[in-house]
Amino acid sequence: MVAQLIWIVAVYASAVILIHILHHREQTRRVMRSGKRIHYFLITRNHEAVIEGYIRMLAFHAFWTGKLYRVTVLDDESKDETLAVATKLAYSGSAIDIAPLMHFRSVAGEDEYQREIVIDLRMPGSGGSQSRRGEC
Repeated sequence: MVAQLIWIVAVYASAVILIHILHHREQTRRVMRSGKRIHYFLITRNHEAVIEGYIRMLAFHAFWTGKLYRVTVLDDESKDETLAVATKLAYSGSAIDIAPLMHFRSVAGEDEYQREIVIDLRMPGSGGSQSRRGEC
């Protein structure tokens, strides 16, 4: 009898959580419809071990907030499989572009994105640097 009550409470609690998540997403979709988009620039050099985690974290954040996003991986002559991992993620449906670091200025400053964030993974101990449009 107690086990059945626990199951009923667990199902009810999960339904409440699901309703709250869907409600939160619907509210944030209104923001998405207004055109707010984020463009992330990941500057990498031999970051095979962490690139997938960063891209998946950015995708989860965009899913949670309901914002459109784009990730551009700017590679600084990696000797490992960093580009292979990013390419596999791009083929699996993630919003990823891949370009050499020398093309950074030509890629930055697109008109369709209202906010651009640069994350430089090459700096040890750095969480990246954020910049707004035109400050890249």
